[in-house]
Amino acid sequence: MKAYLILLFFSIVSCKPTTPIGSVESKSISSSILQREVAFQVYLPKDEGHMTQKFPVIYFLHGHGGDEKDWFEANEGNIQVFLDSLIKNKKIPPVIAVTLNAGNSWYVDRPEPMETFYLEEFIPFIESTYPINSNLGRIAAGDSAGGYGALRFSLLKPGLFDAVILLSPASYEPLPPPISSSRKVAAFTKDGEFNDSIWNAFSYTHRWQNLVNAPKKPKYYLSVGDDDVFNIVPVVTTLQQQMLQDHIPNELRITNGGHDWTCWQLNFTEALDDFFSE
Repeated sequence: MKAYLILLFFSIVSCKPTTPIGSVESKSISSSILQREVAFQVYLPKDEGHMTQKFPVIYFLHGHGGDEKDWFEANEGNIQVFLDSLIKNKKIPPVIAVTLNAGNSWYVDRPEPMETFYLEEFIPFIESTYPINSNLGRIAAGDSAGGYGALRFSLLKPGLFDAVILLSPASYEPLPPPISSSRKVAAFTKDGEFNDSIWNAFSYTHRWQNLVNAPKKPKYYLSVGDDDVFNIVPVVTTLQQQMLQDHIPNELRITNGGHDWTCWQLNFTEALDDFFSE
């Protein structure tokens, strides 16, 4: 199966399907929590029943410096092509997929309540607006800073997601390395300087017991490239060891590659196929 997926991956990146399975729309939400408009994009599968069918949903969280377009840009995530191909080849069912422009918030509630907005306003808005049946699957997938956010979301509300796909998650513990972009963002700085105490206050370790004690736990897909320049290999191996100790369902992939879309596309494709084949 893994060999087949690798062949499918390379066929996807080398040849775009001539007939798209889904379409991508650019939208915005007027947030009462953030008091501003927030842009998002949504991938909608073709539905011959005029959207009478309901679908599982994937929430894509972009990394530092990204926006709602990252996952769908042809020269970046290019994820529409991957979803189209996976659906066409019946590796996954038709899905709805959503991206949001979270800026460089790292998905925390500082300096504005991005986490609260995402969990309490954005997800309910999406699932009341589009034909989604979360009982068919609700997945969070994040790369780098997006992985940091997806992990924290899932630890705060362990029952919310059925699967969490962490692609080179920048969830450093105890502190990020000097090269990390987390040291430059408002979320973790005080008076313009990175603050160790603020970073530690947002550590995923403070939420870990929520996951351990939860009656329903998501399955985690941890992955990283072996040449990741941001020192994320020990991040995912440490996470996996803790998950194994606490009996949290997980899969770990350390693949050839760096901190880039080629690595994330491959690992995301494999994780998505694994989730829907169970």
